[in-house]
Amino acid sequence: MTVLSHTHPLVRQLENDLLPLFRAALPPLAAAAPQVLASVFAFSSGTASAFQDYHFGISCLLADVSEDAPEEVALLVSVTDLDAGARLSAQVAWGQPSGLVELQAELPAGDLQSLHAALPGLLASLQQAAGRGRPGI
Repeated sequence: MTVLSHTHPLVRQLENDLLPLFRAALPPLAAAAPQVLASVFAFSSGTASAFQDYHFGISCLLADVSEDAPEEVALLVSVTDLDAGARLSAQVAWGQPSGLVELQAELPAGDLQSLHAALPGLLASLQQAAGRGRPGI
């Protein structure tokens, strides 16, 4: 359990569902993209309070990239607006300066089934992007 576990029931559910799944995805990711340093993360953010929004994911840091290329690609699952219906979003995106989104899942508000259905495609997209080592064209 992380520090996030004492909060909203949806956040607890996401934490319990996603973090073990993401940790299990690290060995296949490392095998497919050995040049990448991958790690699982979870954190909260927000302007009204420190625990307004929650983010879970896998960050892949690439070594030896040029100065004008992104050094990170990540799978990010976020839950926002917990007080107003809990919006879920999930995407695989590159860091700056690219900011390119490789894949974004369309998720109805608070619909965990849709998120779970989208996760295999998101994980595959992350693995492909990390293996490629640069944003797709």
